[in-house]
Parts: sequence; structure tokens; C-alpha cells
Amino acid sequence: MTQDDLERAALWCSLVNMGAVVKTKWRLDPHAVEQQLSQFKDNWCPYNQKKDTVNNRWGLPITSQTGEVMNNFHLNSFGYMQRYHDVKLSEEDFSTPTQVYHSVPDIKNLVDIFRPDIGRVHLLRVDKGGFFPPHRDFHGLAPTYFRLIAVFGRCSPENYVQMIDGRPVYLEPGSLYFVNFQLDHSVFSFSDNLYSMILTVKLNERTQELIMNNTMSE
Repeated sequence: MTQDDLERAALWCSLVNMGAVVKTKWRLDPHAVEQQLSQFKDNWCPYNQKKDTVNNRWGLPITSQTGEVMNNFHLNSFGYMQRYHDVKLSEEDFSTPTQVYHSVPDIKNLVDIFRPDIGRVHLLRVDKGGFFPPHRDFHGLAPTYFRLIAVFGRCSPENYVQMIDGRPVYLEPGSLYFVNFQLDHSVFSFSDNLYSMILTVKLNERTQELIMNNTMSE
């Protein structure tokens, strides 16, 4: 264990000590974003298509390896695709903005808060019957990156259930949240058009301070 590992663990501890799910002051306009995304209706691709036989989950890159919207290599599960293709990849390899970033101002504004300390950023759409089985995104003492999430579309309690650490959690549509995805979590959709923006952020002193100074509990 290195000194960098210990320092990162201290930063991570300060974030997760606030809670499993922490609402921030940042938000997007759910209705405007959904309307603006209609121009990309033909660009969504199946999420984890190569890994899972049951799907109805779709991804749309906000950043990608080349900046192309249809460069969706990383939407087939980052860790799995590395093993599948026997290649070494990093979050930084997928941080070039796509046309989605340039075309949706609310998304661009949120991403810009954390640039250049970002990795993969993408949208997920979970349609009726789609689900993410229970899993953990990170392992070990502290992740190198953490994730922020904003939901919109038909993300109301009657349309889906999201479990985090064994409890149902419903996020306010449009608000950006820090979530401890080291905890066991899952999603199941009863409806079409459930959207979430997943923002992967490098854990360092700058990004930790951004979260700590912009929570709704301040």
C-alpha cells in the first residue's frame, strides 16, 4: 500500500461518511435534456450486449475514445471488454467529448465542472423489463474514480425500483447525486424511457472539495 493509496482512501472516506447517496446543488433541466436528446434517437446502442443475454438497456456516449457518438466500445462493460479483448484501458482513454456533449447545454455544463478530471461519461436508458442485477462498481480500499448520477424521464417510484445497500432509493429527477457505488446496488424498470447520466470523476483533492462544498446539506 502506497502513500498515494492512503491519501486517496482519506479523500474517499470523507465522501462516503456523508452517506450512501448525497444530493448536490447541481442539476439539469429534465424536460429540456430529454427533448434535446431526441436528435440522437438512432444512436443508442445496447448496453452490455456481449455480456448479458437479457437486456433492454441502452447507452449513449457523452464522451468516448475518439469523440464519435457511435464509438461505443466502452458501453459493453468496461472491465468485461478489457478481459474480452485482452487489452489494457483506462478511464482517461474515454474522455473525449462527443456531439451529445456539444448539443445538450445542461449536460455540458455539468461535465465541465469536473473536466479535465473525468473518465467515461454516458447516458443510460432502461426500458420496460430492463435491469441491472445486484453488483458493486468498485473494490478495494478506495477507488481511483467515483461516479455521479442524475436521473430523468419516467424515473418516478411507480415506474422503477433502485436498490442501494439493500434499501430502495428514489432520486429527484434532474438533481446530480454522489452515490457510493462500492455498495451493492441494482435497478429494475417497469416502464420505458428511464434515463440516467453517469459521470465518472477522478478522485483527487479538487474533486473531493467540489463535492464537499456543493452538497445540499451545507
